Amino acid sequence: MTHGTPGKRALPLLLVAAPPDAPLDVVHEVLDEQFTYHLVHTGRDALRDLYKYRPDLLLLSLRLRDPGPWEVLQQVRTMDEDLRIMALDRTYRERVALRALRAGADDLLSLDVPLPLIKELIQARLRRARPAAPTSQLLNDGCLSLDVATREASLDGTFVPLTPLEFDLLFALAYNAGQVLSPQQLIDRAWRTRPDGDPSKVKYAVLRLRRSIERATGHPAPVETVRGVGYRYLPPGRPRP
Repeated sequence: MTHGTPGKRALPLLLVAAPPDAPLDVVHEVLDEQFTYHLVHTGRDALRDLYKYRPDLLLLSLRLRDPGPWEVLQQVRTMDEDLRIMALDRTYRERVALRALRAGADDLLSLDVPLPLIKELIQARLRRARPAAPTSQLLNDGCLSLDVATREASLDGTFVPLTPLEFDLLFALAYNAGQVLSPQQLIDRAWRTRPDGDPSKVKYAVLRLRRSIERATGHPAPVETVRGVGYRYLPPGRPRP
């Protein structure tokens, strides 16, 4: 069940994973027209739709089942180290909060917190998950097309599903096509609204970006490693420098 702006997504997407018997009136109360949200009721559907929709934020109930929240957290962090995750519990319990944070959650919300505060916390995390607006809303070199407004990427006409970080990383590389960008330069450009960006993570982020492109297109990704220096994007068909 998806609510918000239909069709192509220009608003940030919040994936809500909560069991059917959860107090969803509370969830609906904190949601806002400033973003789109998609609701699922099992861990299995959450994992499926994380890949399908590439949300900007996951709101994960700690009462989720099939599989439970701990397995979902583990699988999500294997899939995407950078997705913002907010765990949701009925009441604050220190032991559970520590377990959730150590398992990969970024925040813990409890339903005994006033609703206006929960809403503001969700909106604050979504703002952090969105990149700063670049100077251009559309980049198209004849092969690669990146639409910042809808957060959609395509290569040679094939849609490429990307996580928010993968999209920002590809935009930074493609915007500077042919230029080698160091890990720190990519941190500055792709992790601009993520203060926890770590240069040592760049190679893994590039690896995941390549895999996403290759899985979607069946062809090698046009992202090259320049050993000891950094990475660059070379449009397909352009000779190497």
